[in-house]
Amino acid sequence: MTPTPAGPIYARIEADIRRQIGDGTLPIGSRLPAEQDLAQRYGVARMTVRQALSRLSAAGIVERRHGVGTFITNNKSERVANRLLGFREDAIAHGLEPSTTILSKGFEPLGADDAILLGTDAGIDALHVSRLRFTNGEPIGHNAVIIVPPYAKELEHIDWTASFYAGAAERIGYEVSEVEQTIESVTADAATAKTLGIARGSALLRVTRVTYLASGGRLGLTRSLYRGDRYFLSLRLHRSGVMPA
Repeated sequence: MTPTPAGPIYARIEADIRRQIGDGTLPIGSRLPAEQDLAQRYGVARMTVRQALSRLSAAGIVERRHGVGTFITNNKSERVANRLLGFREDAIAHGLEPSTTILSKGFEPLGADDAILLGTDAGIDALHVSRLRFTNGEPIGHNAVIIVPPYAKELEHIDWTASFYAGAAERIGYEVSEVEQTIESVTADAATAKTLGIARGSALLRVTRVTYLASGGRLGLTRSLYRGDRYFLSLRLHRSGVMPA
């Protein structure tokens, strides 16, 4: 098995299968080996393989057909929304190869709507970075980053093709420790569709994050548009302290 992130064995098997789907080793429509064959390949019990396949099935990545087998139905990337990870960290955690192209970078006045989100004044000089994100060489989303003073100048020259969170922590000395996140379903306009190589009007997932440093200050915000046919968010929610009806 190709080395994968640490964690439960079933999660590592899931990540390895996702990697093979992403790099084309397991094309969409192909049938996975039988559970027993997978168990032998990974050196685990069939129940462990079954857990991995159940997670892939719940995510819509595979379809399990009774008496026929398990088939690859999609190659969406998953974003786990209950953990604070950057795009690069999340992609690597799922066995994918992330890459980034910088589309533009410079200082522009902060717009009124973004100023409200950031609790500051409209028109201040903010750093704007536009990036195209890829997994396994395929464009999956567009990411816009806005950094406000006093951090904008400090972060202008970090490596924006790498992890923004890691670069900010190294330059400023504080980790990004918290975000306020909103998730919306939108459609692609002409410019976004051209950038991502999809049809105008295609479904997108828009994720907006206001980022906070461990020092308590607002760093800025990120606004990402992810392809609906290649990306989804998963959450684990806990309900506690609820009296039975």
